Amino acid sequence: MTGRGKAPAVSLPKPDPTLETRPVPRERQHSVRSFGPGAAHDIRETVRSLQELDQEVEESGLENYTSNDGDAQIRNLLESLTGECDIDWREDNSDTQDPTWGPCIFITTYSEKAQINLDQAVSNLTETVRRYFLRFTGSQYEPYARETFSRLRFDVIENRELLENASNDRVREEFNAHVRSLRLFPVDLRFEKLRAKHLQDDLNRPSGPRRFDVCIVLNQTAIEELAGMVFPDDLKEDGKALRNISVKMVDRHWNYPEKADSVQSYGFGEQKRYYTGVDLCPVYDLPLICGSLHEHAGLDEMFPLFKYRDNH
Repeated sequence: MTGRGKAPAVSLPKPDPTLETRPVPRERQHSVRSFGPGAAHDIRETVRSLQELDQEVEESGLENYTSNDGDAQIRNLLESLTGECDIDWREDNSDTQDPTWGPCIFITTYSEKAQINLDQAVSNLTETVRRYFLRFTGSQYEPYARETFSRLRFDVIENRELLENASNDRVREEFNAHVRSLRLFPVDLRFEKLRAKHLQDDLNRPSGPRRFDVCIVLNQTAIEELAGMVFPDDLKEDGKALRNISVKMVDRHWNYPEKADSVQSYGFGEQKRYYTGVDLCPVYDLPLICGSLHEHAGLDEMFPLFKYRDNH
């Protein structure tokens, strides 16, 4: 026997106490401003199916184009990001189709400078995604890349009274209240009841499309960094030039465990980090990360997200 015993359980930060004194209602409908090509009013009429794109590639004569595995994965990415667009979420034959993809963006700063720079910041984030897909220009997979970008839509949620300097916990609850207001779930709430029974809690975690699993949060620093982005002339340099620019992602489904999960951690010693329902998403890899989310149970399984950046 060594006498050393088990390592003490690691405690996570406590939940935001203001949620007790100033609780978030279970449902709240936020107004949104939408950015990106997917925000076009006629997007539902202009989208193209995978079958149409497959036919275009076949008829173009590009099907024998030699490409790498990364190029080939772009079709799978489009399929993942748009695979839920035709689902009848309410199971009542109502029209809930949405051909777009992209996380909601919550704004937590309202200084004069931030409000001046916000639109440029989101536009630059959109441009980063556009340039990600421009890499496929000239390859047989260009039609899939073009279609994937055309469906991108960022819904920006701003509310100074409710969100200024909001904690990650408050953003999470406001996000859940917003998702509930969309009513993209069966009226009998069966999935929500199953979750509550399994986890034995009464948290507000409505079911819904995977695109609403996470949201992006922009504070003063993030807005300034995005607004000041400078893109290189050579697309091939984007990965290097944008390597250290990330945006915060908040996991909508996360709830505080009794102790930190050693499986959901990385690093050693004082540098060790545990998953706390929040991670930093490299902006250059945003499309890949959003697509990969559909292949995992949640953001926690993908933690830490910087590993996607380190793959190129």
